[in-house]
Amino acid sequence: MARTITSIDSVSTGRAPAAGWLLLLLGLAQIFSGQVPEWLGVGRSVAEQSALTSHPLVPLGPAFAIWGVIYLWALVGAVWAIRHADNEALRVAWPHTAVIWLLNTVWSIWVPIHGIDWVSFGIITVSLTAGLTGLMRLKRLSLSNSETGFVVAPLALVTGWISAATAVNLTSALVAAGLQPDPRQVMVSLGFLLGLIAFAGIMLRLTRSRIYAVPLVWALGWIAAANVQRQDEPLMAFTAVIGIGLLLALALTVRRRIA
Repeated sequence: MARTITSIDSVSTGRAPAAGWLLLLLGLAQIFSGQVPEWLGVGRSVAEQSALTSHPLVPLGPAFAIWGVIYLWALVGAVWAIRHADNEALRVAWPHTAVIWLLNTVWSIWVPIHGIDWVSFGIITVSLTAGLTGLMRLKRLSLSNSETGFVVAPLALVTGWISAATAVNLTSALVAAGLQPDPRQVMVSLGFLLGLIAFAGIMLRLTRSRIYAVPLVWALGWIAAANVQRQDEPLMAFTAVIGIGLLLALALTVRRRIA
């Protein structure tokens, strides 16, 4: 017997193309939003704002090149979403991904103008929550390789990076506000680094996403480099390297359901 298309089916499949175009629009918006303050002649660049609150947990500047990969995958994923309107994984993931792209756009305008503060921390925390809940929902599905590459990957990459960025934003906000504990003290930053590694390991197990671990390993590598080249804090560098090893070992034990 042929399956009858209900009104619910029509609404569901009708939303997915719109979702793809929305993801494309927001993906482009987050790329160009960081230039808005410069175009308006206000504020400082994100790199300059970050330098104002430098401390041992802030990675070296080249770490932020990962945004190029995230931006590229955002656009690739959006194009795939437009072409696969009725995909189940897409219907699960797209609201979470869209929230992150939107909040990245807001954050990229807010920080150059206002600096790294509690508002920026709040924005990135909401983004992290959206990303983790999206990955938790996706792990319940049996996913094809294409779904993993074009639906899971954009979400997992950005969620892994903002997991590290949330810790850095928190410590930088503490420095900017002149509050205690002061992350400029190496033992304080070390405590936050250990917390980040523990959090990353727990979320890696819960999300079952090896892709989620990739930007975290990248971030820890550049935190280690910062503490060799900039901060001269070997204990921080050593801990970051140990964290990389732990995450890589844990990633090898992760198993995801495959269609």
